[in-house]
Amino acid sequence: MAKSKRISSPDPVDLSVGAAVRTWRTMREMSQSELGQAVGVTFQQIQKYECGRNRVAASVLYRISRALDVSVIEFFAGWDGVLPDEPQIWLSADEKRLLIAYRAVHTRGGRENILYLAEETAAYRLDG
Repeated sequence: MAKSKRISSPDPVDLSVGAAVRTWRTMREMSQSELGQAVGVTFQQIQKYECGRNRVAASVLYRISRALDVSVIEFFAGWDGVLPDEPQIWLSADEKRLLIAYRAVHTRGGRENILYLAEETAAYRLDG
């Protein structure tokens, strides 16, 4: 009796990680070839990661995160046990610039001033 091949569907985590890779890659306006070259794999391998057909090794995921300039944790946003107080953290380019600038301020007073300015600006309304 011949063994039948069992076709298994990709793990939901692998699908999610692949979708996040695709999202971050397109946000960075990077082609699959460019990302593949940056991390040492072919563009076909990037395609397989993005559609969830192949699992991404931890070392490759780390290199992808460096190439895309995002934290590895971003690929798991929304999953149980990952940043439980925030279901997803997706930063726009402006938000990232603001965070980088904020972290570059090394005095407590300076950081407090930045927070005050941001909160006051957000609360300001022209209609009174």
